[in-house]
Amino acid sequence: MENIQVVYRFFPFENLITNSDKVYEGDFRLNAEFYEVNTSIEIDTKIHFKPLADFATVIFPGIFKRILANSQKYGIGFLTTSEMMMIEPIPEKFLSNDLTTNLDIYRVSENTLLISRSGTIGNIIYVCEELKKYAITEDALRVIPFDVYLLGFLYFYFISDYGNSLITGKKSGAVIDHIYEEDLLKIPIPIIDSKIVHNFNDVFQKIKQNRVTANRLLREARSLVLLYNNLPPLSESEFETIDPTKKVEIRMVSISEFTDDYRLDAHFYNSMADKAVKNIVSFSSDFKTLDKGVAKRVFYLNRFTRTFVENEHGIPYLAGKDIIKIRPYDVSYLSKSETVGLSNYKLEKGWILMTCSGTLGRTCFIWNNFENWVGTHDLIRIVSENEFDSGYLISFLSTEYGYYQALRYKHGAVIDHLTPEQVGKIIVPIPNKNNVKEIGDLVRQAYDLRAEAIKLEGEAQVILAKALTGK
Repeated sequence: MENIQVVYRFFPFENLITNSDKVYEGDFRLNAEFYEVNTSIEIDTKIHFKPLADFATVIFPGIFKRILANSQKYGIGFLTTSEMMMIEPIPEKFLSNDLTTNLDIYRVSENTLLISRSGTIGNIIYVCEELKKYAITEDALRVIPFDVYLLGFLYFYFISDYGNSLITGKKSGAVIDHIYEEDLLKIPIPIIDSKIVHNFNDVFQKIKQNRVTANRLLREARSLVLLYNNLPPLSESEFETIDPTKKVEIRMVSISEFTDDYRLDAHFYNSMADKAVKNIVSFSSDFKTLDKGVAKRVFYLNRFTRTFVENEHGIPYLAGKDIIKIRPYDVSYLSKSETVGLSNYKLEKGWILMTCSGTLGRTCFIWNNFENWVGTHDLIRIVSENEFDSGYLISFLSTEYGYYQALRYKHGAVIDHLTPEQVGKIIVPIPNKNNVKEIGDLVRQAYDLRAEAIKLEGEAQVILAKALTGK
């Protein structure tokens, strides 16, 4: 058959021209974006490709009925495709151990890549020690290479602009986008020098180890916060409520429990927050409120007009959801010339960020990651006093003692919010200086390891681009 050009027109009325042989290769798909490769990379014509099916199997565990347990005691943590991308995954739901049929199907093992298949398409993550503890949503396709040494190469290829555009280009669906295992199995995989592939695997293992070690150091730091301040762990207990259905927060309190705020919302009198404060006051050798001798500034900024541009004309923009990701993806860039007061929104090394709108109380340390990025107004900035170790402070705020204190102040009819003044009321226990420095050093070491992992991923992308373009 004669090869002809086919013209597609798609919103916003752009034209795309492709050869008719591509239509036969693409299952006769008629949506233009299927044939658009969203990257400027020009592939070396000498490179040959084979389908992913030649290198790996792709597993879709199937849709299942989710029967949730009331607590972790009776279930296993269940991660969505967004939660699996967290640097320290935190499940919000637990699948019942006893009532969930074929629960083991939704567990994952090492030497596996996970690719989001529904809604947001093409989020890529590898299975690490953190993810092995949980059940993973069926909205994540499991990619398992036939040879383990290919895992690193496939990971770097799938997160690259070129590889990821091939994945997202396969999406279909009238309302919610989807891709299927058959789509992934047809993804063309470049055949490149085996030495580069093996080198990618070595780099990949280093990245995994860095992040595993970083998470271990942060857990150790949080444990030492409790140890050095004589604080017992807060036991996870359900919210005390007199509503038998436990759907409404209703709690009986005495007048003596009212503060100057005269708060009437039940969660303000959460027993976990009360216990946190009482333990700090009773057991720690010293303590201060965040805004009195611990933080120099606790603030956020006003809403502002955001003009987004191409990355070469802008500055990276950090949204609240980005601070907990293993790496930010789909980063937006604010215009340098059109953003009024841009310098006011820049982030500085040593600052602590806390989410204060929607999902509350999540924290991030600015340390070799987001310096000089612009942060959303929905992030509270916490700047430590010069003599107070910000590494120790972020470690405390990320413990249950810091989290529950922050959460008790949430307010809002539809979307929950926190204010800097409320965060400033958090009580911080303070051990001796040597202990503070030890904990702070662990935190900085962990963030250094995370920074190195991001750097190694970037270097791998440069090598991959050269291998694909032949330049």
